[in-house]
Amino acid sequence: MKTIHKNTPALRQQIMKSAVASFKIEGIKISADTAAKTLKKIEAKMAESSR
Repeated sequence: MKTIHKNTPALRQQIMKSAVASFKIEGIKISADTAAKTLKKIEAKMAESSR
């Protein structure tokens, strides 16, 4: 069964904020741009693995 995800800009923004916050907790500073690039890579890998 496939999971349906709503890929809205607000959801993407929240994911990126969460990623930045998670790294910050660990003492690692990343930019929003780095978080966005990483999110794109993760989405591509997930799409590839679901085929």
